[in-house]
Amino acid sequence: MAVLLISIIPTTLKAASEWDNAVTIYGAALESDDNLRSETSGLLEAEDNDETGYVYSEDVNNYLGMLYDNSVLKSSIRIMQRDPGYGLNITLNESMGEITKITEETYQNALLTSGITDADVTIAAAEDVTGESALSGIYKAYEVQGEDIPEERTQNAQEELEAISDISEENSNVEGFSQVQLNKMITEIKIEIVNNYGGEVTEEDVRNIVDEKMQENGLQDILSQDQIDRIIVIIMNIQESGLFSGEEADRLIESSRNLVDQITSSDAFSDAQDKAEEIGQEIQESGAWDSFVTALRNFFNSIVDFFKNLF
Repeated sequence: MAVLLISIIPTTLKAASEWDNAVTIYGAALESDDNLRSETSGLLEAEDNDETGYVYSEDVNNYLGMLYDNSVLKSSIRIMQRDPGYGLNITLNESMGEITKITEETYQNALLTSGITDADVTIAAAEDVTGESALSGIYKAYEVQGEDIPEERTQNAQEELEAISDISEENSNVEGFSQVQLNKMITEIKIEIVNNYGGEVTEEDVRNIVDEKMQENGLQDILSQDQIDRIIVIIMNIQESGLFSGEEADRLIESSRNLVDQITSSDAFSDAQDKAEEIGQEIQESGAWDSFVTALRNFFNSIVDFFKNLF
């Protein structure tokens, strides 16, 4: 048992602690294009002491179960793992090339699902890209640092990213819909499961939670049953990965609350609220309130535990 514990502890601590150096991962298409790589390096603000690497077609297939030719892999990333409690900060540098399909909040939601909760991440390309392959670059960075993210979680994260992107595209012309509402709703579903269900939910529980969060985010008359079912399957898969329980759940909940607060303070959310109001809907600003209620509950629980320990 002692030998087993010794073999487990270093990996666990390393995965949760700040790296000595950041990691920059370029898309495979940049390996033979010095000019494009140099421009992208500037966008990422890469430094000489960064660990570096490339993400290839086989990496994308391994992490995400998707097939891309190396020539189209141009999304690149720079990441620095931080200590627990730091939070997840994502920057999209689109000063030269636009990320056309994935928003900052969608990346953040997907990374939280993969178990990455505390890091600084920059995503960029020197020309327009869809941005779908950027996640594989982030996972490759952890591999460069000698750490593994379970395949089950990387697949769940990709399925979530694809679902958010697809649902957003399918509702792009629907009045009262925005991707920011959908991201907020999915994040709040995760918070609800950890906070009020202890990380263990049945499919019926998830359906009830989804219904509640759709109402709170003005999506109840917009999302189709197929889209709702797709979200439910993703949430159930995340639960099976173990992300909603244990110490990882604590890190997930903190970073998820930060994401909700970030969303509700954004211009995109204000625009979504205004448009919802125009058609008689309401989007609740629940992020800050949820954080307050949870903090208050934890405070009183700590008092109760203190007095229990006296007897």
